[in-house]
Amino acid sequence: MFRPLFVFLVLACGSTIRADDAADPLRRIPVQAGFVFKIENPRLLVESVSKIGAYHGLEQFPQARELLESTPVKRFFQTVRHLEKELGAPWPELLDKVAGRGIAIGVAIDKEPQPAVLVLEGTDEATVAKAHAMFLDGLREELARGDAKQELKTKEFQGAMVSSTGKEFFTARIGPAIYIANRDAAMLECLKLAAGKGGTAVANHPTLVKAKALAGPNALAWGWLDFAKVKESQQSKDFFATTKKDIFQTMLFGSTADAARRAEFIAFALEQTPKGYSWAVRLPAKRSELDPNMAIHAPFQGEPGSRPLLRPAGVLFSQSMYLDLGYLWKERKRIFNPENLKDLENGIAQIDKVLPNTTFGQLLENSGPYHRFVAAHTGEKLYGVEPSQAIPPSAYVGSMRDAQYGESMEALLRAGGLIAGFQTGWKMSEETFDGVKLVSYRFSEKVEPKFDDPEKLRFNAVPTFAIVGDSLIVGSTPGIVKLLIPELRKESKASGSPAVWRASAFAGGGAKFLESNPEATVTQAILSQGIGLAEAKEQTKKLAAWLGTLGRFDVSIDHAAEFFEFKIAWNTGN
Repeated sequence: MFRPLFVFLVLACGSTIRADDAADPLRRIPVQAGFVFKIENPRLLVESVSKIGAYHGLEQFPQARELLESTPVKRFFQTVRHLEKELGAPWPELLDKVAGRGIAIGVAIDKEPQPAVLVLEGTDEATVAKAHAMFLDGLREELARGDAKQELKTKEFQGAMVSSTGKEFFTARIGPAIYIANRDAAMLECLKLAAGKGGTAVANHPTLVKAKALAGPNALAWGWLDFAKVKESQQSKDFFATTKKDIFQTMLFGSTADAARRAEFIAFALEQTPKGYSWAVRLPAKRSELDPNMAIHAPFQGEPGSRPLLRPAGVLFSQSMYLDLGYLWKERKRIFNPENLKDLENGIAQIDKVLPNTTFGQLLENSGPYHRFVAAHTGEKLYGVEPSQAIPPSAYVGSMRDAQYGESMEALLRAGGLIAGFQTGWKMSEETFDGVKLVSYRFSEKVEPKFDDPEKLRFNAVPTFAIVGDSLIVGSTPGIVKLLIPELRKESKASGSPAVWRASAFAGGGAKFLESNPEATVTQAILSQGIGLAEAKEQTKKLAAWLGTLGRFDVSIDHAAEFFEFKIAWNTGN
């Protein structure tokens, strides 16, 4: 069956959209669908992907060449050439004729197994008819060669000829549209709708119309989930009830759960940006209606949702988020359920006994709501002993509301470092850099620690902390702390982003790290491919160069004014 499906892979992977609502394939999908995904302009999507430099750069690697030379890929391109020959046009033109009005899939989410239908609608009925006939011929040939000896049966339903194999594959053509369904009931509903013999199209569903608007006019592809229907299940009800009662789940994703609790639907959008692509999940949950208890996750007084991402030289990864543990502590009697509160306060009471000159509650109230994490390639030479695996230097940066927090944390970290020294054997040292005091802990190269470390991974780190303005830095090396000091000094408290959580991975930093630490990748290439040292080194060098072309990958969570958004973006720049 796979060979004839290539016909539809080819035909469905590109099209142009027409501004004719009556021709929208969503008008051919019944309203029973609770999930819909539509490709508005797949030809533009495929052509844009094919032009990405990183895509073509893969051809230089043996693993990629092996994939491109595999039987399925070769068969795909053979099918492309066959279609062009039989239908008398190049593939872009064929795609327009066979799927030029769009491609859509609809799934009923309230039934098991879930009925689903795929609809391709073209602009040229004659070409659509010929393509569908070729698909059926290819399917017959594939079934004849198969071990199961299934037959392709054809029967008339609602004035249309439906071909099927077994109980999970049905296909039909009606005018310029091709239908493929996994259940006879799904196909029957589509045919009744097409024949005007009852039923309503999902295109008329009120929240689907809203989802399309929320996805935006420039989406290459978009989707809709009837979340109101999802929330009718007992499993969903239990989930939302648990997140309100369980403080740990509230801390992890409470505001996201709150947005989902208020949303009737979920919209999805795939967009092409000036420098890449983005995939967004949006819920119609207004910022003004966010539960006040969620002040732990989002500011309510107009402050930034997150501080600027830290981007020192050689940055590999940077994260910034809002989590107000001070608010959580002050409002604990209102937010926590009695059982959680009792357990929490009993645990905190034990911690308070060992804290120097402060309490855990005071630390939380004096701490700030902004937290950042960063990893970067600094190029530091920390020890004469080399660890078996290089780990990039990293650092945590936390904000503070009161200078007392910095003083308390310094005392706490010094005390903790002293106690840990009995197990680690490290020695404390202090230095001043650009007017800032750095406290570091260095492992001994002569004395073995009282913990297992056969790979000598401890020699990746010289734990260091410092206080800069209203920020506490705790880093794995002095070098990364020093890189962050000027960045923290130049930013203002008002700077940042509305997004309450965001992170970026920088391919350029990863490329530099790989160039400086190629040993593990070289060894892997030798063992997995059976190649020589020189070839493995050259391959690793090419991999680092290719990695540097990938740009930046961003992830964010934003409680925007009119909607909640989770977004993943690929920016081919930096």
